[in-house]
Order: sequence, then structure tokens, then C-alpha cells
Amino acid sequence: MDARSVNNYESYAEFYDNWQDSWPESVMTPCVNVLSDIAAGRPALELAVGTGRIALPLSQHGIEVSGVDLSEAMLARLRRKPGAEKLSIVQGDMVDVPFEGTFGLIYCIASFEYLLTQEDQLRFFANVEKRLAIGGSVIIQTIIPNEAFFSNDFRLNRMSDLPSGEHEMASVMLMGVKGDPVTQVLDQRIMVLGEKSQVFRHKIRFVWPNELDLLARSAGLSLHARWNNWQRDAFVSTSRLVISEYRRA
Repeated sequence: MDARSVNNYESYAEFYDNWQDSWPESVMTPCVNVLSDIAAGRPALELAVGTGRIALPLSQHGIEVSGVDLSEAMLARLRRKPGAEKLSIVQGDMVDVPFEGTFGLIYCIASFEYLLTQEDQLRFFANVEKRLAIGGSVIIQTIIPNEAFFSNDFRLNRMSDLPSGEHEMASVMLMGVKGDPVTQVLDQRIMVLGEKSQVFRHKIRFVWPNELDLLARSAGLSLHARWNNWQRDAFVSTSRLVISEYRRA
């Protein structure tokens, strides 16, 4: 069984779509602008495209966007959205990068950690390098977890209001988390309280920035830039968000 099957993407799709729709414009707009600038008119590929929160606005910048996602339920929601007909979408494993040709930009935003083994992470970079055009860039957004996450017991990490979904499914989200510093796996329980209450299990394997650099280097890619946010502020020792740009060494 694929280690990622612990995350039930099919039942998760509606909640994910509603949750990601709550991203503020102060985050979404600079994210799309940076990706558009780096793509510079060349084709782009999103790995773990989900329900299209980034791919759709990026395509509105005149970028030819392709995407892959493991979940057919996620892609079904994407295909119903305006502008989806402009995208080239494939259901499959992002580790395999199941596309022909090359791309000037390949990006994976807040999804690389869904690869729960280092072997999958190495294979990811090896296949990404094969599809990267000459002079192209790879953008990966990851996190550095708070030390409070490392506990034998689940701790409440987040509570937030959610917009109503198409079935009025959610009003409040509670997230509990515990982490293992040896395996680098964070085990989360996401509780959605509302008209239709649900509980999701959600696992990720975080990587330290220097480990991510080493994984990339194994595929012949080297770090070109690293930022703390999509305004491209410098990455510092207290940063929790890691946005890394890699190019061929």
C-alpha cells in the first residue's frame, strides 16, 4: 500500500476546496505573480494541482498550465470551475511526473510533504529533472514545524472559521497534531464542526531546508533562491515557511 493512502484524498476533496478557498488575497496574488514571473511565458506544470487554486489564476496570466493529482475527486471539482478547460489535467502520481515534453516552470506548493518516504522524495526530484526545460526553475513550498508539534499526544494546533461549502458542510475547523522527530512525520487530526461534522486524518513528512537541497542535488539541481514568503523576503533562522527555487547545477 502506498504510504500516502493514509491521507484519504477522495473524502477530503470538498473540505480541501472550501478550506483553500479561504486563502487571503495577500497570499494568493503574490504567489501567482511570482510563479508567472518565473515562468516568463513558458509552459508550467503543477504537481499536486488539487482543485486548481493556483493553476487557474496562473493560466489567466497567459501561462499554459498542466497539472497532475492523485485524487480524482479533487480533479472532478477542478474540472467544474470556470477556466478549467484551458488546463491540461491528468490523474496520477506526482512522483512519476506523468507528462511528455518539458516545462519552463515546475512547481509544488504545500504538497511535497505528502511524500511520506525519502525514497519517494528522491524519485520525485529525479523525474522532475527529466521534465525541466533548459533554463527552467523548480519551485517548492514547504514548512518548518514548530517544536511544540513534537509530542506523544495530540495538541490543538489551529482553530479557524471556514466558509460555507456547497452543502453548508463546515463552519469551524480544529486541527490537532503530534510529530515524530525521528521519522519527521507529523500526524494530524482535522475536525470539521458544522452542519455535517467530519474528522480527517492527515499525515505529512516535513524536510529541513538543507535536506531538501540535498534531495535536489541528487538530481543535478541546485538552490537558486530561497524566501520566507511570496513577497520574496529573505529566509532567516526564525522562518516557518520555506519557498525554494532550484535550477540545474
